[in-house]
Amino acid sequence: NRSRNLSAPCFACHGTDGNSEGGMPVLAGMDKAWFVSQMNDFKSGARPATVMHQHARGYTDEEIELLARFFEAQKRK
Repeated sequence: NRSRNLSAPCFACHGTDGNSEGGMPVLAGMDKAWFVSQMNDFKSGARPATVMHQHARGYTDEEIELLARFFEAQKRK
């Protein structure tokens, strides 16, 4: 599944399937539109970050949409 493969690097900080154990935002169950908005803000530099702006710039708009759909579909724990 392409969206799961794209999301795998996110798991290191945001937890398996986006269920962070604390310290980082939980992505699981996140509203798709909010996710896309935040990623675009990281990508443009409108939202400051330590590493997320670098990650976001590595994704195309289509890939960000796939990530958003993947995380929205995950159950929060």
